[in-house]
Amino acid sequence: MGISNTNMILILSFFVILSHIPTLSAASNQQEEGYKEQFNWRDIFTPEITVKITNKMSRGEKIAVHCQSKDDDLGTRILYPGQYYQWKFREDVLDGTRFECHITWREKSAQFDAWKSGERNNCIKKCFYQATNNRIIGPYNYFFDILWS
Repeated sequence: MGISNTNMILILSFFVILSHIPTLSAASNQQEEGYKEQFNWRDIFTPEITVKITNKMSRGEKIAVHCQSKDDDLGTRILYPGQYYQWKFREDVLDGTRFECHITWREKSAQFDAWKSGERNNCIKKCFYQATNNRIIGPYNYFFDILWS
């Protein structure tokens, strides 16, 4: 009773793919500012998610950013042009995760979900937002319908 050729090929293929997971993970993260991450098996089931909000205002305009989930209030951060605020978390797969952000600029404001479980049409593991003088630009240059009000 030996292993059939088909089963042997499947087993070898599995180990070849498995051996490349750390390489693929590290390579995909090297693109941004020399960032290099070690492979973590926990990422397969609950990947680490990064949210980054950048002030892209002109003329030295500062913004106030306040983000929170039901469990974590991240506080208010003042960002000057070119500055960003970033945080990382792991999604609660049982109860879901939602980070809501409120940005104010002068007398104007905008509110949006920076991350909401089940709504992955805008970002997967990296959700980058830019606050400009006209609107909030979401992941992959998606223009929100949220303008300053």
